[in-house]
Amino acid sequence: MKSFLFLLCTFLSIAIYGQSSFERKGFFLGSAFGAGVLTLSSSLIGENTQTGATFPNLKAGTMVSENTAAVLLLPGTVYAFKWGEEERARGFEGFFPSVQHWVADRWWVLGGVGLGMDAPGFYDIKDKADRKFYFGPAAVAGTGFEIFRKGPFALDLQGRVHYARINAPEGKREGLAFNFMVGVTWY
Repeated sequence: MKSFLFLLCTFLSIAIYGQSSFERKGFFLGSAFGAGVLTLSSSLIGENTQTGATFPNLKAGTMVSENTAAVLLLPGTVYAFKWGEEERARGFEGFFPSVQHWVADRWWVLGGVGLGMDAPGFYDIKDKADRKFYFGPAAVAGTGFEIFRKGPFALDLQGRVHYARINAPEGKREGLAFNFMVGVTWY
């Protein structure tokens, strides 16, 4: 417990006092990693809830005003899909044109609609039959707080919810992911 409190105090002091002047302008890139809970449901699998890693979670955007950005977001949550006796890694992902707005100096909110995707884990493709991608409408909402800024970089804590209704062979596959991540953005 003492070591946790020491790390927490150290981290907060760096976040508060280790700041430089910071300006968001032009084009930016970001990435985030973390964990989440994903609930999937369809006529074939019923309802299934899993925890998993969240990646790729990439974003690219441009500032359109001092506090607002147009963003292309690529979120993802990895899950295990059981097909018969075989279990495979798949990703609950999407492509989202989004708007990100800073409601305060360090706190931002994000929302978007786009194309949801259920895809094989790139590291789990063993043959051509594994390369099945399914798509459908999706929406995303999130928030984040920049805890550290230095030069053109910002480190933030993020929370995100991502919903999609994918057109899969067994019919509609609905998914809802809640993710908590640590992100880095380069402005």
